[in-house]
Amino acid sequence: MTTIKLTINERTGKGKHLLALLKEIAKTDKDILIESINEPNSETIKAMKEAEAGHVTMIESVDELFNSI
Repeated sequence: MTTIKLTINERTGKGKHLLALLKEIAKTDKDILIESINEPNSETIKAMKEAEAGHVTMIESVDELFNSI
């Protein structure tokens, strides 16, 4: 068995068609398994690291949040 990692932009026409084709094949062939791997992007990883380090802004209310924007 071979494992292949594909990155498909499902916002494009080609990406939508390819993903639909792969899903359809996987429905009828149990030898093919599609797993979605939800990995955060670099911006999200950076924000998570900042939050872990305590670099956050505490907001007490929705009004305070909108006033800070």
